[in-house]
Amino acid sequence: MEDNEKYIAHFKERGKDVEHFFRDVYGRDKRYRIDLTKESSLTLATAAAKKVLKNTGITGSALDMILFSSQLPEYVAPPSSVLVHYAVGGKTDCICYDINVDCTGLSTALESAAKYMSVSENVNKVMLVGCDLISMIADPECEYSYGIYGDAACALILEKTEEDCGLQDSKLWVNSDEHADIVFPGCGFSKLFQVEDRSELLLRWNPDATVNLEDASEHILQLLQKNHLSVDDVKMFCCSQSVYLFLQKLRALLSMEESQSLYVGDEYGYTGTTSPFIVLWKSIQQGMVKKGDYVVIWTIGSGRTNIVLLLKL
Repeated sequence: MEDNEKYIAHFKERGKDVEHFFRDVYGRDKRYRIDLTKESSLTLATAAAKKVLKNTGITGSALDMILFSSQLPEYVAPPSSVLVHYAVGGKTDCICYDINVDCTGLSTALESAAKYMSVSENVNKVMLVGCDLISMIADPECEYSYGIYGDAACALILEKTEEDCGLQDSKLWVNSDEHADIVFPGCGFSKLFQVEDRSELLLRWNPDATVNLEDASEHILQLLQKNHLSVDDVKMFCCSQSVYLFLQKLRALLSMEESQSLYVGDEYGYTGTTSPFIVLWKSIQQGMVKKGDYVVIWTIGSGRTNIVLLLKL
């Protein structure tokens, strides 16, 4: 685990004072980082997959589908979902594919899997697993990305049931006018083996990039109203942990309490695709949500992709 001191000192050498920016805007204090000489997005994801199987008592051979979400999988061939399938002893009759919708990836995977299960009689158990290692591609000259990210994998299992629970509704939308705000690799994959300067490969971040929180709050309210619910009916809003100030503004726009919108980015950093699911896991661990409660997931990705999920635990 790393604290802010390393990054404050790093940018101080470049004539930038980022202490207030890191602490009060991004809400960073600590973040988990992996050892890239020994670990990868695949090793973390595999460990998370094995742990959720152990905790639930489900075997890898019982899975009918495995979806893997990552912006930076260890390999693109074969798909990481296939490698996780091998690691957990999956059966031959199993659907495996990877999904990349940047930071909205694992949320989109949940939405896709739930709807797939509703129309397929042969898919009863689905594993979702994700891991982003955005920290390793952050430009060390850019305070908007370097030191902001943390490394964490997450895995969960969806199981078909007759109980009144699961995905209740969803809303996805995109503002592609913002497609150039966040780009990786900066040079594009077609130039990957042509660039001489490694910095051209790194994440390219437009400091003027914005997030339309008014738009997000409107979509959340519309989804709740459509399902005859209010903000007060939702036990936990599992929101993007990218910027603490964004969460504060969303709380004000929705008139929701801090107890309804747990923030964990100060401990884990911003973990990309797994971000809202770490909030969900933490809120369950702390007894803040329980079976039968309504939960909303909201997160954003570069592009600019957006997703809201309404879940009943």
